[in-house]
Amino acid sequence: MVATSPTPRTEIVAFGSEHLGVVARFSEQVWQRPRSDAFLRWRYLEHPHHHAYLALRGGECLCMVSAFRRPYRVGERSIVVSDSFDWYTLPDLRGSGLGVRVLQRMMKDPEPVIVTGGSADTRGLLPRLRFQIPGTVQRFGMLLAAERAADLIASRTHLPRLLGRLAFMLSRPLLAPRVRSAPQGSSVEAVTKLGEEALAIDPRPGGRGTAPIWTPEYLAWLAAGSPALGRYLPLTFRVGGALVGWALLHVYEGQNGRDAALLDVRARQSSDALYTWMVSEIALRAAASGCGLLTAGTSCPHVEAALRANRFRTLVPAPIHYWSSDGAVLDAPVVFGAHWGDETILPYPTGGW
Repeated sequence: MVATSPTPRTEIVAFGSEHLGVVARFSEQVWQRPRSDAFLRWRYLEHPHHHAYLALRGGECLCMVSAFRRPYRVGERSIVVSDSFDWYTLPDLRGSGLGVRVLQRMMKDPEPVIVTGGSADTRGLLPRLRFQIPGTVQRFGMLLAAERAADLIASRTHLPRLLGRLAFMLSRPLLAPRVRSAPQGSSVEAVTKLGEEALAIDPRPGGRGTAPIWTPEYLAWLAAGSPALGRYLPLTFRVGGALVGWALLHVYEGQNGRDAALLDVRARQSSDALYTWMVSEIALRAAASGCGLLTAGTSCPHVEAALRANRFRTLVPAPIHYWSSDGAVLDAPVVFGAHWGDETILPYPTGGW
């Protein structure tokens, strides 16, 4: 009789620096991302509040889930939440329950867990794990350049690119970004970083509800990444010299050329007119930077009204899933931008790190 080796046991472990090589091999199998040591250290080790769980078997990663611990304002208090992403199982093992096991391990930590967006399978599974849906991020997009519009129109309608470009050029006088609802004495400035006064602005209407807190540590981590990620452009808005709001724009090189993402925009006052002016200035900055497409996301009605007033088009929404061990719910309204999980660093560059 020939002896057979026992099947290696699958373990769910917390990610540590000793697992960097394992995660590098897993990432290479499932994602198109940089593979350099510098990228891996920045992505997995240098973020001050990153944590993850891995399903390991025979020294290899089969499944993982990552999260950034982020502070949130909830009502009059602050809590720390695991803002999760990169929840992925090797295709041959889907349906094995490994994905549920790694997420359930994260759910045993003291912090509540948030999963925003996700695949159809993810959205079907999370309610069965008793995740609630306290809100939805509505995504938006605005075409800024003829070549980008021609690509998009051709891909959706199969029209020749020349016709798509011509259609965009004919409609551009009506759709082009321009300053809207500018208050008297208003100004906008690109700054090197956001100061304490800006980060202290509370975007929740009347100070009620829930919103993530931007921290200097998180912003410093973004700034410490490679130029391959693109540029992070903080903007501050003033009226009569007083700071009334700020925004963070991510300008990057995508598969179809230069694009931009409005990661967040926050104002002291919950005013459609104020946000409409701020969004119009942001769109002008993106266009001036040579971007073909500007995307945004929000769960705030005032920001949504501003995006619509600036003729952004709606894209696929992303539901917010929330779980807490004590069954607590997030205070309404939940005010999100487009900066959950790893949205701030998407799309990942494939090289150049």
